[in-house]
Parts: sequence; structure tokens; C-alpha cells
Amino acid sequence: MTIFTYQIGEYLFQIHVKLFATLRDRGPEGLAIGESFPLTIAVNTTFNQLLEQLKITTEEAKIIMRNHTTIKSLNEFLQENDEIAIFPPVGGG
Repeated sequence: MTIFTYQIGEYLFQIHVKLFATLRDRGPEGLAIGESFPLTIAVNTTFNQLLEQLKITTEEAKIIMRNHTTIKSLNEFLQENDEIAIFPPVGGG
């Protein structure tokens, strides 16, 4: 699934994205629970830009993990072959 537009000659790489719970509908149809999908992005793409492209607001993305570690800032750059997991707020009682 490629959702970014690119300039000619721009360096591209692939990451893998997992969307959980109510965010699963933002990914491709037919994904199993916990299944990741490949995404081709441009170099210097931040987590903030990734959320924008996936049409996920910062309020909807309560926890974002890169390679099993919670990110510290939405301004961090994604790296080639990153495994990204995005979780919405969880409620319950």
C-alpha cells in the first residue's frame, strides 16, 4: 500500500505498520488482527507525517511503537524496515 506522493529521484524505503482496535479500518482491507502491512515511504518521513497520511489524528494514536519500543516524539524520523504499531486509547472498567 503506497499512499505518499514522491518527487522524481526521491529515496524511498519500506516500513511495516500494524494498526490495532478501532484504527484497523485505516489500513488495507482483509488484514487479520495484529497483521502488519508494508508501506513505502520517503526518506525523512516523521511519525507525524505518517499519521497524517494514514488519516489518524494524534488523539486517536495513544501509543505508537517502533520496533517494540514506545516513541518519544512524533517528530522522529522513520527508518527503513521499521515495524510500527499504533494503538488507540483503551477504555474499560
